[in-house]
Amino acid sequence: MKLKLLFLVSMLYVSISCSNTESKNEIAFYVSPDGSDTQNGKSAKSPFATLEKARNTIRELKQSKKLDKAVTVYLQGGTYQLSEPFVLTAEDSGTEEFPITYSAYNNEKPIISGGLKVSQWTETKLNDYKVLVSDLSNLEGYTPFEQLWVNSHRAIQARTPNSGYLKVPMSQGEDTKEVRRSSANDFAYRQADEHYLKNADDGVAVVFNKWLEYHMPIDSIDSQNKKIVSTKKSGRAIEADDDYYLEGGRIMLDKPGEWYLDRQAKKLYYFPLEGETDVVATIPSLVNVLRLEGDAANNKFVKNIHFKGITFSHTTWILPREDELSGYSQADIQMEGALFLTGAKDCLFEACEITAIGNYGLEVSLGCTNNRILRCEIHDLGAGGVLIGPKVRPKGKVGPEGIGEEFPPVLERPSDATSNIEIADCRIYDGGKYFHCAVGIWIGQSPNNQIHHNEIYNFYYSAISTGWTWGYGPALATNNTFEYNHIHHIGKLKNGDGSVLSDLAGIYSLGNQTGTVIRNNEFHDIWAGKYGGWAIYCDEGTSNILIENNLVYRCRHAAFNQHYGKDNLVRNNIFAFADASVVMMAKIQPHTGFILKNNILLSDGTPIYAGGYEYNVEQKGAFIADSNLVWSTAGEVLGGQNRFPSRIYEPKEAVMSWLDWQKLGNDKNSIIADPGFIDPINGDFNLTKDSPALQIGFKPFPLNQAGPRE
Repeated sequence: MKLKLLFLVSMLYVSISCSNTESKNEIAFYVSPDGSDTQNGKSAKSPFATLEKARNTIRELKQSKKLDKAVTVYLQGGTYQLSEPFVLTAEDSGTEEFPITYSAYNNEKPIISGGLKVSQWTETKLNDYKVLVSDLSNLEGYTPFEQLWVNSHRAIQARTPNSGYLKVPMSQGEDTKEVRRSSANDFAYRQADEHYLKNADDGVAVVFNKWLEYHMPIDSIDSQNKKIVSTKKSGRAIEADDDYYLEGGRIMLDKPGEWYLDRQAKKLYYFPLEGETDVVATIPSLVNVLRLEGDAANNKFVKNIHFKGITFSHTTWILPREDELSGYSQADIQMEGALFLTGAKDCLFEACEITAIGNYGLEVSLGCTNNRILRCEIHDLGAGGVLIGPKVRPKGKVGPEGIGEEFPPVLERPSDATSNIEIADCRIYDGGKYFHCAVGIWIGQSPNNQIHHNEIYNFYYSAISTGWTWGYGPALATNNTFEYNHIHHIGKLKNGDGSVLSDLAGIYSLGNQTGTVIRNNEFHDIWAGKYGGWAIYCDEGTSNILIENNLVYRCRHAAFNQHYGKDNLVRNNIFAFADASVVMMAKIQPHTGFILKNNILLSDGTPIYAGGYEYNVEQKGAFIADSNLVWSTAGEVLGGQNRFPSRIYEPKEAVMSWLDWQKLGNDKNSIIADPGFIDPINGDFNLTKDSPALQIGFKPFPLNQAGPRE
């Protein structure tokens, strides 16, 4: 018996340890940074040096005979430094039966890098500090950069203040719609902050405004009028209490771990951390390290290519200082992903790491279907995590009842459609390192995607954004599923940094979402600056969405908010402990915005409901609320209050009692009762067996299944 058990254990060990080594049922090639393309690449002892050689060898193999075995390219550990992206096209495809896989070898760590190494330094003095300097004039492939990694960690571009933010003291004009949407190339600063601006006119002001940010190179400091003047314009009017900081100026290099690039002299300065020696910096030089380039319009897809256990790193994206553009629109989606897919079908990324990235981590662009991203770590991101689908915003307006202009098709070419993308068991975190308003996962005009069992955290803006149609016009982001995701520390990071952007959420939606489901997710610690720290945010025109079985707690403004939309169903959720109200609606329209029923709504003293800039809680018919359980740990349950007509959260009117709220016809069958959570203050929202929540039709759901499955 012991021998039999020993044999089984041994076989289990072999199967695990050899899971990424050669199998008899495959054709194997090997690549190593220390290899040579003159070798045959057929064993770990005679590997190729480049991915291109392995790819081209497989092309030749496929031309000579039809694939009758799977093909695996094993990447041995080390850094594969690219001078151009690694490109795979339709001719590099595998088949469903015999896929082509690029895999880490024997649990080693291969890194595909778009960076340039800098290891030659001399000591010098700058701003009275001992620092290192490297001349980049003769560095092949060098272009100016805004992000840098030193000894495997992200270094900080010299900035002031070294932590925290400065405040804009006044707006650029009156608080009107026209002024808010205007732009300017200057903004006011506080007298008390003037010392930060001395000799800072070679730097850039990074300004946060609502859901946007602007990178505004400083042209001059107008000390008479107390204004910072830029060579670029902001996207919208900069307003009082907007946050900003300065970076990239010579005088700002004053703290260990910071760097400064003298663009004119092409010299890089680095202030080493205490005890840091053998400094090796990595300058990102490529936008993409991997491109899958199919042609969906001509049915020439990149198909059945798998990537397993590979690390992708060191990409760049910059806003040229000489251009007019100071920033992008919402979510920073105008940039590409470090891994870029177009016309890709049935491809897989499994157990990969995407890190030390200057842009978005991965983009599944036009004409892609049935691709999967499983068990990946996507982190340390200049922008966001994953982009999915066409970035098309339909033009024109449609009224709340669907009456309006005739719209052309959302996509000019049906072949551009992207759908059926799965992201599961991934961790996506530490984003927005340079482009702060990027998101963890963005889905544009794309249906039938499955986003489940992921953990997303540490983003300055939203975790997930779905839909790209404002209002009731045609939209393709339908039948998407978001379930069992653990979303936390959005808006404000775990280290306390943030709360500089507004109008954000754990899951943010736009337009028609027919068939889309948000369920069994856990949200907590969703924060924002001036307004809009919501867990679930149905923004303009969100319609036909189902929101159920979600646990939400500790949000800045509300657990659930709807700007405007229709026919949304919000049921069987636990919404607890939001600073402004538990549920919010911003704008009333001549139809039912949403139905709210069978939910547990728990307050710690704030009202259960709040109105927004075009909805007063005394108005009837905005939404239907009934058969909910409400409770306040502070005592009296408060019905409603109107807030933020100026888009800054302050109490604007007296609080409505719960009885007065019910007199308006709301929550007629709802009850006031302690739901009987085990320990809600410390995050245990399991119910006792005799919970009164069962009386209103609430059905308990498991609370420990959100996030990656180990």
